[in-house]
Amino acid sequence: MAKRHKHPEYRAAERALVAELDLGDRALIPIRSLVECSLVRLFWEDWKRSDARDPKWIAAPGDHEEPELHRVDGWPEYGDGTVERKWSRRARLWMSWFSIDAWHVCDWFINAVSDGEPWLWNLDDAGYPEKLMKCGNLQRLVNEATKGLRQRNADLARQIVLGPTDEHFIHDLGAGHTLVQLCSRAALRKEGALMHHCIGQGGYEDLLDDPEVLLLSVRDPEGSPLATLDIRSGYIRQFCAIANAEPSAAIKDLVVGAADAFGWQDWRDRPDFRADEQDYGHEALVILRDLPPLRRRGGLGFIPPANTSS
Repeated sequence: MAKRHKHPEYRAAERALVAELDLGDRALIPIRSLVECSLVRLFWEDWKRSDARDPKWIAAPGDHEEPELHRVDGWPEYGDGTVERKWSRRARLWMSWFSIDAWHVCDWFINAVSDGEPWLWNLDDAGYPEKLMKCGNLQRLVNEATKGLRQRNADLARQIVLGPTDEHFIHDLGAGHTLVQLCSRAALRKEGALMHHCIGQGGYEDLLDDPEVLLLSVRDPEGSPLATLDIRSGYIRQFCAIANAEPSAAIKDLVVGAADAFGWQDWRDRPDFRADEQDYGHEALVILRDLPPLRRRGGLGFIPPANTSS
């Protein structure tokens, strides 16, 4: 691949975003160079444009009348570590706004490398895949990912035939909908192919034998998947519809009953939750909004270093 960006803060930005993607080495290592020349590049360019307007504060996307402002300069008054704080903060914010798109792109990369797609070897003069370098913004990259995954996943799903032990019914959601547990590698692969996300790409197989982990699928009356849930020790870690999109209100309402029946809780309410880890869990707030008790957390507030006062 080409030479790395020479800006002194670029590596810190790259490390921060890669950490927030939270893919795991098995998924990340084969695609890291692709992530660096696409998502990291766009992440960096987004923040350079933002810095040209205001290097200290940014308004959350979509806020108009009274935008929520976030401080993004790294709190230099706290001394050493300003650059790391700055880019860690920015990566967390960027992923809170664009995580669905970022993970969708990573799913595409994982599949492309696995299948040896020809575009991977069509490189520009700098050594990067031309298909990626032509994408000047995140939406164009997402569009390429959607096109790349659509036919591949449809073909794969048709090839996978499941047996009686691959999935297990666990709950009636009402109106003909059901909740099933994905119990085998084949079940994960088929779910991932139909839902266009990464559950079938190997990173979740090691969790199949973990009694504290439930990998679940919401099914319509015909048995087609509508959403996928990742439950760890009774906490909702992820809940996504097709292509990692947010589930519809109707699907969320279906899952509320299951959350009540099984006592699932918000991922961020775990006793060992760290404020600096990937902020999963807004899905849990949506599902659990009518179930007491629910501790509603604030936004992505900065937590100053331990040796300083807030």
